[in-house]
Amino acid sequence: MKKLKSLLLLIFAASLAAGLVACSDESDENENKSGDHVWKHQTDTLKTSKDVARQLQDSLNQQEKSMNENN
Repeated sequence: MKKLKSLLLLIFAASLAAGLVACSDESDENENKSGDHVWKHQTDTLKTSKDVARQLQDSLNQQEKSMNENN
């Protein structure tokens, strides 16, 4: 009788674990792998603004170099 209860408990635990795994939502994992997150729009905008700032700085440096060469 004790072995039967242990066997039933083991089967129940295995079934519960399998059910939890089968019901898990994989969409969260897929979103994280693709790089999407809550602040994706903001971080993309920040990256774009940093790129623009870098281009402006490069342009200013080029103009300053050109002005120094002319003098």
